[in-house]
Amino acid sequence: MYNFIAVGGTSLNRLIKLDKIFLNSCSIVDATSLDQFKEYIDKGFRPIINGLNNNPTKEFREYIEYVNDNNIHVIIDGLYEANVMKFHHCHITSPTTLLTSNLNMKQHDYFDNVITVPYFVLQTYILYTQEFKVNPIGVQEHLNHTKKSFLCLNGVNRQSRRYVYNYVKENNLLSDAIFSFINRGAGENIISEYPTLLLENDVPNNDDGVTWDNTFNRNWFLNTYFNLVTESSAMNDASSGTMPLHNFENTFFTTEKTLKPIFNCHPFICIADKNYHANLKEVFDIEMYDEIFDYSFDSIGEHEQRYDGVLSQLTNDVDYMSIKEKLEHNQQLFLDHTRHKDILINMLKQIDNTYN
Repeated sequence: MYNFIAVGGTSLNRLIKLDKIFLNSCSIVDATSLDQFKEYIDKGFRPIINGLNNNPTKEFREYIEYVNDNNIHVIIDGLYEANVMKFHHCHITSPTTLLTSNLNMKQHDYFDNVITVPYFVLQTYILYTQEFKVNPIGVQEHLNHTKKSFLCLNGVNRQSRRYVYNYVKENNLLSDAIFSFINRGAGENIISEYPTLLLENDVPNNDDGVTWDNTFNRNWFLNTYFNLVTESSAMNDASSGTMPLHNFENTFFTTEKTLKPIFNCHPFICIADKNYHANLKEVFDIEMYDEIFDYSFDSIGEHEQRYDGVLSQLTNDVDYMSIKEKLEHNQQLFLDHTRHKDILINMLKQIDNTYN
């Protein structure tokens, strides 16, 4: 039995929904008071502190003081972000294990242990197959539809996405493409320079940071040749932000943005970090569409030069029959329940190992 007491919540609550084996073998209790926290620690529950909190040293102060005073091993849940900021560490002096979705982060100078988990791969699979219960698009559906141009969906305003916006606009590609620019989190000055672009048939946004991000209109994929994915991390975000805790050479952080086209047999090319496409192949066995795209840009370290290598291919033709097997291979990998279950089992075993 895996028992956790969570301070500030934890992403693991969603992951254990993957399979009844985890629902039956994992117990996650939310901490409501220090006395209750102590009680569960005495019962052998392992503490998790939510790293997605900008001021944990204030909000979680009494919990942090208690684990420090008693040298209690703490798990820091940093799964929802590519970057690890100073506030993630929470000034904990007792042993720590960081859970991160940056799969390139094998160790961290400020944490005793690092466990990498492709959180968004698991979350998106759970949402599509269990919560939303949506049907994936197959290759034949694509062949039955008239297509033009590409799909590109942009939520949070990021520098890399502004670069794409400028290119698409300057090269008169907006009118044919299905292109959104929501400007989430942008100030008035940025919005005035990069006006918000909404889709007429966009899905409802309840602003919970999960539902809208993972919901889609099937026609977006059926009416376009391929997906230009602007990933959340495209400028080595593990070393960016206002308070980076540690600098890393590179980031590999896959989110639902890449998984939507894979789920829907839609070829894709990504504005992302260096070696992102190579990492998709090496880590997940995702096949690249060499018949359509030239991936020589992938290993370029300079960000804008790498982006240019992607953007120069936005008018490429797509013959779906030439990549049919790859599209179906990638879709089946994503829909393989056993693969996802094994990832989660491995994570729990690694947590066990850090406590032994």
